[in-house]
Amino acid sequence: MSSMASPLSGIHLPSAASSAGTKSSPTTAFTPLIQRSLLSPTRSLISKRTIRLMAVYSAPTSPEGISEKVSESIKKAEETCEGDPKSGECAAAWDEVEELSAAASHARDRAKSSSDPLENYCKDNPEVKECRTYED
Repeated sequence: MSSMASPLSGIHLPSAASSAGTKSSPTTAFTPLIQRSLLSPTRSLISKRTIRLMAVYSAPTSPEGISEKVSESIKKAEETCEGDPKSGECAAAWDEVEELSAAASHARDRAKSSSDPLENYCKDNPEVKECRTYED
């Protein structure tokens, strides 16, 4: 074995003689690989993300017109991605959809958590015993 570099599944490791005088990081010895999804190893990461984001729909109960903004951003993202679905503009458009849908979800959660069930009950039934208030 005169050559210290040995091919291993298409990856060439640097030989000890070639790296003796230089400092190289271990990552420079390997060829870069395309990232694959853990759920679907045959699809690349960008296509998985595009498919995942196309299934994002807003619920009509989100406050302050956020659901309309999400719907508009979905349409805009679909139009942007018609020509080149792997472009940076397409990814940015779907990122905007994701951010708006997350904002809508957080707004719905805040609306649910800020309302007290007893207060809601007392608004509907002010005459019941549990809802009486006494002044000193």
